[in-house]
Amino acid sequence: MKPRLRVLGAETLGVRGLACLISVGDREVLVDPGVALGYSRHGLHPHPIQAAFAEAVKAVIRRAWGVVSDVVVTHLHGDHLPLRDANPFQMSLNFINGVRDDSPTLWVGASGLGRCGEGRLEDLIKVFGRGNLVSREVGSEDGLIGLAGPYNHGLSGGAKVFIVRVGWPGECVVHLSDTQLLVEEVISKVREWGPRVIVTDGPPTYRLFGDRRNAVLRRAREVLAKLAGLADYVIVDHHVARSVDGLEWLDDVAREVGDRVMCAADYEKLPRLPLEAWRRELYEAFPEPNEWFVLRAYSGAWEAMEEYGDVAYALLKGLPLRRTLCRDEVLAFLREVAGNRAFRPST
Repeated sequence: MKPRLRVLGAETLGVRGLACLISVGDREVLVDPGVALGYSRHGLHPHPIQAAFAEAVKAVIRRAWGVVSDVVVTHLHGDHLPLRDANPFQMSLNFINGVRDDSPTLWVGASGLGRCGEGRLEDLIKVFGRGNLVSREVGSEDGLIGLAGPYNHGLSGGAKVFIVRVGWPGECVVHLSDTQLLVEEVISKVREWGPRVIVTDGPPTYRLFGDRRNAVLRRAREVLAKLAGLADYVIVDHHVARSVDGLEWLDDVAREVGDRVMCAADYEKLPRLPLEAWRRELYEAFPEPNEWFVLRAYSGAWEAMEEYGDVAYALLKGLPLRRTLCRDEVLAFLREVAGNRAFRPST
């Protein structure tokens, strides 16, 4: 039975995260149901347009939460799970608590946790009432779900993540979490699992400079080329899509290894919306006070979507598919949308 994948949230879909819904028959598995926006980037807080997309993705995850059989949290970073003390730009546990009378089965990677991770784990358990705390390779009784690890969180050697298989070997989706294409040890496990589709983080190009950058990207390219030989599709997103040059690097690799390599927006047949990378352009085209969310006592309850939903719609409908826009192209498009807004007839 072939698995079906939907990428619910990722950087090219407008938010930080790597949330996926994977369906096999009548089983649905939600992996890394988190949403976050970088609290400060280039000295700027998230723009309301970013917040509008975050609100939409939160709603999609909440809807999925009501029907899934299992929830998998690969690690306890704030963009991969709902949080008790979430800020308005993150996914809150309160938002999903009480969606259903019974809780889905929880699988959570719990290796090498610090004090913050232990607190988040405790909060999760309070909501679920039970859970499978994963510290080594495990699987569900029916074999549908498998987790392996722990592996390094890409360049962050101190943090640990688990990789996930949903579906049976040879007919599955594999989620490689935040391994960033920099953990070569996952390749043998991926080969063993035999996925149709791989979802993976990519290298954080925005944090890399000089010789180290060249070495890291060369290593990531080699890992990606090997993964591309093991699946029908390899979806690369998350850290790599927090900068335009990261997506340009991904396009360059895709030209070399083939169309099976793509970002989440490409897979979902949507335009690429790396809003984290466009934050300065968003503020330039749609000026807002940097502390707008404080001034308006913003709670994230569809407020940004009500204000900027028309812009979100224009972005989704007006931008080209499978293209990474340069700064000038982004700014020109955003200014055009802003200009059209300014001349809308009043109602």
